[in-house]
Amino acid sequence: MFVYKYQETMARFEFDLLIAGAGPAGCTLALNLAGTGLRIAVIEKDIFPRNKICGDALSGKVLNVMKRIPGNVYDDFLQNVNKIPSWGIRFTAPNSHSIDVPFQADRLPGTPPPGYVCKRNDFDNFLFEQLKAHSNIRVFQGERILEVSTGTGGALVKTENHEFYGQVIAGADGVHSFVRKSLNRRSVDKRHFCVGIRAYYENVTGLHPENFIELIFLKELLPGYFWIFPSTGGHANIGFGMLQDQVIRRKENLTNIFHDLITSHPLLAPRFINAKPAGKSGAHTLPLGTLDFNRSGERYVLLGDAAFLVDPFSGEGIGNAMASGEIAASILDACFNRQDFSASSLKAYDVRIGKRFSQEFKTTAIMQRLAHSAWLFNMVIDKARKNRDVSGLLTAMFTNEDIKKKLTRPGFYAGLLLK
Repeated sequence: MFVYKYQETMARFEFDLLIAGAGPAGCTLALNLAGTGLRIAVIEKDIFPRNKICGDALSGKVLNVMKRIPGNVYDDFLQNVNKIPSWGIRFTAPNSHSIDVPFQADRLPGTPPPGYVCKRNDFDNFLFEQLKAHSNIRVFQGERILEVSTGTGGALVKTENHEFYGQVIAGADGVHSFVRKSLNRRSVDKRHFCVGIRAYYENVTGLHPENFIELIFLKELLPGYFWIFPSTGGHANIGFGMLQDQVIRRKENLTNIFHDLITSHPLLAPRFINAKPAGKSGAHTLPLGTLDFNRSGERYVLLGDAAFLVDPFSGEGIGNAMASGEIAASILDACFNRQDFSASSLKAYDVRIGKRFSQEFKTTAIMQRLAHSAWLFNMVIDKARKNRDVSGLLTAMFTNEDIKKKLTRPGFYAGLLLK
């Protein structure tokens, strides 16, 4: 393994690559480049392990990216991380009718789980700990970024304690990314944000025996939804998400909405009669993939939440964030080989991100808009409960982009009326 000697003069550090943020996107980038010998600094404002507001579901996207990280990351995850397997989703329509949709229609004995539920602080800390195995990756925790700039000579990050210099910077520092606000000053309106609130509860009843995650589309929240995910330690991860502009229009406190739903809503309240909170609730803002903008520029790339890569319909962000880290690693490796970090060279990152997510986000954005219609959602679920073909379409939508596109076409719903 290449062992580097970084230059240190008082509070000055010099590296090849600066990564702002040690979440899944930043860690995936660093781990994919660990074998190159590049001198990598990961600059993180928090101290790990740290809490992160999230639904905690790890999809097949997450697992597939982990499998491709060099080394034994995926095997280490399977053996050493506290998690439970999840085999599908239970959809509940606004009319309270539900359907169980397995991730795999015909599961054979011994089939590995297609997804897991893992508390986010456990998963993030697992990836973070993987960095320590590489001598050319140095992690700086508790470093709040105060300044970011780029120029012909490189990239500069100033924190409260240090100055960091590198050839290029990757902004993986979340929805309120300091890197993005410093280097890409595009304003973003409220339509591209979702607000979620999450809490852990114990003694929630009615959980699926195969740990299906539940998406409950209540008319009070459309196009958002309430979720109940079985979790480790006998807990359930529960919460809901709403579009930010919708929250602003309603002028209601998220905590009050949350409390009213689990204590008064006829579909939810019976399941929480004996439930008790297992910790404090928390709120988080999600940047949706409906925003189209440049995610790279002169000596910088943006990853994960900083790049607005959360699925507009499902709210999934972890798998997309890790995929962006994987793509960035490939592009940056080529840039280091050419020693070219210009905006035109790094534009290849935007192209790859577009190929990976553009059509998917367009499709799920349409699905989000369709979810405004309670009657439409009710019809789909009711037809799927009675018709095996329709139920099969819902199962296939998780693995087949063509099926997902089909669900966005008006003719599909007109056809359902005849089934």
